[in-house]
Amino acid sequence: MSQCTAKSKISKKQCLKWAVRGRTTCHMHGGTSKGPVSKAGKENSRQAALRHGGCTKEARALHKEAMCLIRQSKNLLESF
Repeated sequence: MSQCTAKSKISKKQCLKWAVRGRTTCHMHGGTSKGPVSKAGKENSRQAALRHGGCTKEARALHKEAMCLIRQSKNLLESF
């Protein structure tokens, strides 16, 4: 068995409890958690982790399209 690898945010010291078998953290730091299992739970977890949406596939595609239009308008203006 090994010790928990979690560290305190304030003191920066490692947790001294034993890790859950097969995991790297103790039961207090999420060693017993298996994460979301159902599709709804996984979707809720994904949505909760989304901060601003600027790096989603849709946002990147929109940005790429906007840059293409800007580039085309610059080329059009330079041709006059």
